[in-house]
Amino acid sequence: MRKLRWMLIFLSFIFILTACSNRNTAQTTTVQVSEYTVSKMNLTETVTLSGTVQAREYADIRTLVSGIVKKVLVNKGDQVKAGDVLVEIDETEYKLAYIRALQNYETAKNSGSKLLIQQREIELELAKRDLENCKIVSPISGVVTSLDVKQGDLVNTGKTLARVVNLEKLYISASVDEVDYSKITVGQVATVSFDAIEGLRLGARVSYVSSVAETSGGIVVVPIELDVLNLDISQLSSAERSQIQQMFQQFRNQFQGMDQAQVQQRLQQLRNQLSMGQGLSMRRASIQTQTSRVIPGLSCEVNIVTLSKENVIAVPVNAVKFVSGKSYVTVKKKDGTTEDREISVGVRTSNFYEVLSGLTEGEVVLVTGRTTSANRTSQTFGPIPGFGPGPTR
Repeated sequence: MRKLRWMLIFLSFIFILTACSNRNTAQTTTVQVSEYTVSKMNLTETVTLSGTVQAREYADIRTLVSGIVKKVLVNKGDQVKAGDVLVEIDETEYKLAYIRALQNYETAKNSGSKLLIQQREIELELAKRDLENCKIVSPISGVVTSLDVKQGDLVNTGKTLARVVNLEKLYISASVDEVDYSKITVGQVATVSFDAIEGLRLGARVSYVSSVAETSGGIVVVPIELDVLNLDISQLSSAERSQIQQMFQQFRNQFQGMDQAQVQQRLQQLRNQLSMGQGLSMRRASIQTQTSRVIPGLSCEVNIVTLSKENVIAVPVNAVKFVSGKSYVTVKKKDGTTEDREISVGVRTSNFYEVLSGLTEGEVVLVTGRTTSANRTSQTFGPIPGFGPGPTR
């Protein structure tokens, strides 16, 4: 009985083995070769970022004296200039305080000591300042974007009454991934598009690259800023875009060695040139209508031009081989034979190498590409002779 039991166990084990399959996967790599005719082209490389429109200049309007609001001279959305009066505080008490301080000062000049005269003079200056501060003015030109006061309100010193934003000085706040950080430098030009304003593309310039990286969502990024140029690129012809690109390039070259004040001055000159047209049919009325819709808080997509070269000979990246520090391409001759030729390469984009020497237009080079496919094979063990079912009779 014991032998029979062990025999049954052994047969069960053999049956399990015969039901199992052993699968093997093999990969096959196929090398594809294509031909590329050498030609001149414009090499451009961009870095695409998401950004937010911000105001470079804004002012929170606060009270410097307390009292009853006598007049509110603006509404939300009004355009104001620097020095315009926005709110008036009842000045009755401050007038009285000024007159008393003036009387005390005059009396001290006639009969007081030198220290008393200085004291009364300071008191007079403070009373005069408080009286002047009853008229609350805007320190900048811009648009009143918020207003939190009405006639008859009692306000205390330091209360924020309004905010004025200069919509002529906008910038884009963005962050660049650490992988692309080395490609971004101050002075590079960019195009900006907006989800909220279909068809509008503005010019911009990188004005700031942070010296400190940050972590956002577990990713290391570097904050950057771009000055917005009120120029709708989508409204320009190809010739106009080319001319503007040359202007940008000249500005970028001139930027080297400038201090911040000189950069701002030159940038303003460039803006003036663009707004005046200088030979460009700018369609200014339409452009101003569109660009006036760009406001702080809008999200945007920024394409920064990190590389731009025109009319250069270039070949696909996969056409170039590197051996012992030298670069080669396989050239197909007219008779159908091929030769490996040494070339000198310049800048590289994600798809092309610039060729400085070694090739001419019209020559044909071979481009290699690899395609990997998986082939699955399986092998099933059949029944062991003597234990499996026999042939059917």
